[in-house]
Amino acid sequence: MTKIAAILLVGRAAAASIQPSPRAAQTCYDTETAALLCYTAPDNTPQNVTVADVTYVAAYLRSYGQETWAGRLFTMAAADTPNCDEWTLYARNSVTALAKHIDNKVDSSVLFEDIANTIDGGPSATDAQKQAAIIGCLSNGGSLGVVFNATNPAYTSTTYTAEGYTPDGIMVKIVNSGA
Repeated sequence: MTKIAAILLVGRAAAASIQPSPRAAQTCYDTETAALLCYTAPDNTPQNVTVADVTYVAAYLRSYGQETWAGRLFTMAAADTPNCDEWTLYARNSVTALAKHIDNKVDSSVLFEDIANTIDGGPSATDAQKQAAIIGCLSNGGSLGVVFNATNPAYTSTTYTAEGYTPDGIMVKIVNSGA
């Protein structure tokens, strides 16, 4: 068993399921877009997260999402997030991964695997893919709209389309946990 697999098993035993926790009501800002934003000075506040913690969080979210055959979805409905709310996805040591609903006109739903890929570029990411993901921000942390795999059948399933979901409208943020 690899070290990361053992760590993931322990993490899963400690938390049987991920329950997003709402944070205080947020504000919708025109400057918060789906584009990659690294929290670098002087315009932003570097988060001082460790790349190892960012990698762990992505691996955990990916593993959690793959626990079901079709993949597990993370959903932020417009009615539940009227103020561009942020929900905690997972926290590990220096890192808190947040999901922010940036389009309060749609019901957004994405695969946890796509959230993980948005964070780290994918399990076998090239250097270019890592640079295009939040992990490319290194210890500064950052934000990026979920980059989803539009060819994944989950996004065209009868249930998904009947609910009126869209994979657009969720931003992932990597910030310092304060730990």
